[in-house]
Amino acid sequence: MRKLIGLAIAIGFMLQSCVTTEEVTVKKEGNITFSLDMDFSELLKTMPSTNATSGDVKKALDLINGEELSVEQLLDISLLESKNPEQKKDSILKANPDLLKKTQNIRMRVMMNDSVGNIALKVLGKNVDDLNKSLRNLDELSALGENNGKKMDAPAFVKASMFELKKKSFQRKVEMKSGDLQKSLGEMGQMAAMFTYQLKVNFEQPIKSVSYTDALISQDGKSFVKTFKMSEIIDNPRVLEYTVELK
Repeated sequence: MRKLIGLAIAIGFMLQSCVTTEEVTVKKEGNITFSLDMDFSELLKTMPSTNATSGDVKKALDLINGEELSVEQLLDISLLESKNPEQKKDSILKANPDLLKKTQNIRMRVMMNDSVGNIALKVLGKNVDDLNKSLRNLDELSALGENNGKKMDAPAFVKASMFELKKKSFQRKVEMKSGDLQKSLGEMGQMAAMFTYQLKVNFEQPIKSVSYTDALISQDGKSFVKTFKMSEIIDNPRVLEYTVELK
């Protein structure tokens, strides 16, 4: 039986993940893909089995496993157990008239069964400005939790990130002060601090240098990986800032 009740949208991204991988892929033509892959399989194993999930929701989970879904598709699935789902959907969209427009380039993939728990969020930026705007628009995802009172959200430091792409450089800034993330998390920050956060950044041209002196650069020289303890990010989100010079 399912060990998670309901759908992935009832899960707060960072706080239910054991390992989160942030991957950024930069293309020469300027489009950028930003993704968060959250693996909470180990956490899932510790949760008790339950029979509380309805047949409709179980069928929906089976259908969406491994599929990339739009925000509208997620909204439809989240309302399966609601009375008058169409009426509820209309109500949510009236209260959040820009929801679908602002999240049109956001996708989500779910892999969930008794032993595997994985959620991936993807943002498809046509250019760096489009990516920055889309990251700020992740706030709109909170509307998906209006049906059950559980807010869906991405990490605050992701929404506070600003990227800059030039011909020979790529930079990430985090517009968040030390201590602000801890305040927003409250007591839940103690649990989040146990997790791991990994950065992976990919390019189509070779890297000349990375501001992280301990970054692991790939054999082909076109990507790097940097791993953090989540406690480091909670103490100071600006540790996620970096500059990459390209050849």
